[in-house]
Amino acid sequence: MTTEKQILANQQNAKYSTGPRTEAGKRRSRRNAIRHGLRAETVIDGLEDAADYRAFERAIKSDYSPQTAIEGQLVSRLASLLWRLRRAVIVESGLLNMQAETFQNPYTRPTNEYDVDRLGIFRKFLHSSALESPMSK
Repeated sequence: MTTEKQILANQQNAKYSTGPRTEAGKRRSRRNAIRHGLRAETVIDGLEDAADYRAFERAIKSDYSPQTAIEGQLVSRLASLLWRLRRAVIVESGLLNMQAETFQNPYTRPTNEYDVDRLGIFRKFLHSSALESPMSK
């Protein structure tokens, strides 16, 4: 059972746990749940260029020339899905390339399955792919 002292301590601590207050802090905290970006609807800040996405979306819209609001929404959704599919291919090929490099180098080859830092490999890929534009693929 929670004591009166614990309740008061929790209430005092809660005053300091109000989340980010600055715009920079709020922007940073929005990305807390991003692990790989495969489910992100459009652009991942810091990894993809929003201008590239807008150009991509304009190209798709010009191909389909939507005439109604519904058609416009469907074409926008198509652009988002194609962007995400492209991202998935880039992530997959990058991860496979990094895994191949790891196993080809005898000095970094893992000795057992527990030595493979899959999360580290993924982070390395994300940071290296941030320099590449998806439009160039």
